[in-house]
Amino acid sequence: MNLAGQVQPLTQDEMQRVHDSACRLLEEKGIVFQSEEAREALKQHGCKVEGETVFMPKTLVEKCWKQCPSTFKLEAMDPKYNVTVGEDILIHPAGGEVFVLDHDGTRRAPTLKDCGELQTLYQYCENVNIGGFQPLSPMDVPERTKGLYLTYNAMQKCSKPILSPMELETIEKKEEVLKLFNLVYGSDNYLDDHYLTWHAVCPNSPYLVSEFVCDGIKVYAEHNQPIIIVSAPMTGITSPIFLISTVILSIAEMLSCLVYAQVVKPGVPVVMSASLTYGNLRYATWECASPDTALMLATSIQMFKHFYHLPARSQTGVTSSKICDYQAGMETMQSFLFSALAGVNLTSQTVSSLAGLLTSSLEKTILDDELISRVRWMVNGMKLDEEQWDLSELLEAEPGQDFLMSDNTLDYMHDYWQPTVSDWRTIEAWEADGCKNVEEVAHEKVVKILAEAPETLLDSEQEKIITDYIRYVEKNA
Repeated sequence: MNLAGQVQPLTQDEMQRVHDSACRLLEEKGIVFQSEEAREALKQHGCKVEGETVFMPKTLVEKCWKQCPSTFKLEAMDPKYNVTVGEDILIHPAGGEVFVLDHDGTRRAPTLKDCGELQTLYQYCENVNIGGFQPLSPMDVPERTKGLYLTYNAMQKCSKPILSPMELETIEKKEEVLKLFNLVYGSDNYLDDHYLTWHAVCPNSPYLVSEFVCDGIKVYAEHNQPIIIVSAPMTGITSPIFLISTVILSIAEMLSCLVYAQVVKPGVPVVMSASLTYGNLRYATWECASPDTALMLATSIQMFKHFYHLPARSQTGVTSSKICDYQAGMETMQSFLFSALAGVNLTSQTVSSLAGLLTSSLEKTILDDELISRVRWMVNGMKLDEEQWDLSELLEAEPGQDFLMSDNTLDYMHDYWQPTVSDWRTIEAWEADGCKNVEEVAHEKVVKILAEAPETLLDSEQEKIITDYIRYVEKNA
């Protein structure tokens, strides 16, 4: 039996109560939309507007979320990497980190080269399904065209699905990146009928949808590209101290953005993303890897999957540790395993990330790839076909015998999970090989992968199309 979705913190009645409570907030308290254009559009669809506050009727909310598809296909540069969002678990790596941690322990500002190296690792890692959008914020490219350089860099190094960068502060920058996708795929209107990328928007808790968020929803919905809605309240800081109250607030904020997306383009895919966290009042910060965070994420995932029947995304597989140590492994596994058992379809920040999403590590990328493979294997459950249930081998066995040379052992010995960086050898073999810890083994793999990777996965025509377009934008900016 597949174990995904077996963790369900809420009963059916409690899920209904969460939804009803969120709708009550939208109808009675309202949400501030800073965009006049968004307010006017929502008003025309039956919302009451007072100043910047929009009050959404429950009937509109329920109509809109039922318009959203439960699955959709996200296309990759290489079609063999196309994925269906809403089925199984899709792994999406780090995004937006502002430091890179080198193997020697140096934490520094990142460059575009660092971004490319992470994208190369994402291409290599079998358990990463979606390439980067912005694995780091590079300091060595012009701010005006950073989004274009990041998209170009991602296309060069990774042929898996590629998402839009985060640092697209203006409508113009968003439109430029979308045009780049159309150019590379060879048609001015390719995006109209194909899902290639998406834009992540984040309302400000509590109750505020900025003009930046509204612009992102409008531009990407108009181009028929999926919208990821990321509500990230912190208990006791930007939301009430109670976990369920924070879940309700988060759901309400995401529903408000979902409604606007459906007003702009009915039927456009929307993914609600659980990024709510435990607020650490001791240090006035947030803890992405707290057990309380894990409980809220699992509750949100359950709502997304089992109440709204939408793809469930979660910020998971994360840690507050500053280095690749025991804490990093413990927190990353706790976070990811619990979300996987809750049935998450799509992850965020699950590979590379350290220090509460501030830092990325190439070595942790390799370590996380194995960790994810462990969780996938367990969540898929054990095989239970008739051959597995057959008792003939046990009935024929003699007391105290071994099964080393049995037909089943020889036939199926390679069917079980094996590590890629963890060391299962004897201590003598480990000592003879230099007593390496897993971070050192991961570093050796990083060096080998980067040394053997091609300079670019693009052909010469694609390279020219992209570089010509970036030069055009820079010249006319």
